Parts: sequence; structure tokens; C-alpha cells
Amino acid sequence: MRSGRINILVGGLGILLAAIGGFFLGFSMDAYFDKGFYAVPLGRYLLKAGHTHGMPVALYNLIIGSLIEKLSLTDKGKKWCSWLAVLAFIMPIGLVLRGLTNGAMTFAPVVLLGSLCFLASAVMVMKGAAANPEQRSQV
Repeated sequence: MRSGRINILVGGLGILLAAIGGFFLGFSMDAYFDKGFYAVPLGRYLLKAGHTHGMPVALYNLIIGSLIEKLSLTDKGKKWCSWLAVLAFIMPIGLVLRGLTNGAMTFAPVVLLGSLCFLASAVMVMKGAAANPEQRSQV
């Protein structure tokens, strides 16, 4: 089985869920226009941040799914990179959870964990792309 298959599936699902969340946020935004943009409550702002961060993480997973087989990583490294990219979805999920709890700091470590997974995956991508100069031109 290809290492990046899970990333493509999760990326597609992430785009779908983030888009649905964006529709719900958009349909309920009219109440805040009268008060002004700065009157948006923290919980609502964090829900918006979860939607906004979900889209790029989904696109990142689609890119990883397409790219991972071309990287100069061991099979174990490709598997780690793939799963770290998937686990990066913990960040927008944590933002949504913080939004649903009106900004409670309970879920702040969840956001941090997702961010660290994203960064670790990006470092592995750079390592795999830089490892073999001949392979780099094909990436």
C-alpha cells in the first residue's frame, strides 16, 4: 500500500469538513455585522480559526500524499512523515474545541500538539527532498 494514500483520503475529508464548517459560519455571520467586526466573541473567532486552519492542513495532506513516494526517506520515515501530516489535523480540531468551549485553555495543548506534528512532518519533507540531489530535481 502506498504511504500517502491515507493522506489523500484524510485531506479530501478535511476539505469537505472545513468547507461545511465554513458554510455554517457564513450563514450565521449576519448577526455580527451590525455590531462590527471587533464585536465577534472569542469562541466564534476560534471556530473561524479552526475552519481557516483546517483547509491548509487538508491541502498539505493532499500534497504529502502525492509527494511522499518521491522523497528520499526510508519506508519507516515515509510512514512517520505521512502519519505526522495526518496528526497535524489535531491543530484545527483543537481550535474548534476551544471555540466550542468559548476559548477555554483546556484544549490549548491539543492545538500545540497538532502544530508540532505539522512542523515535524515539514522537517521530514525537507530532509527527504534534500537527501539525494539527483532525486530532488524529480520532486
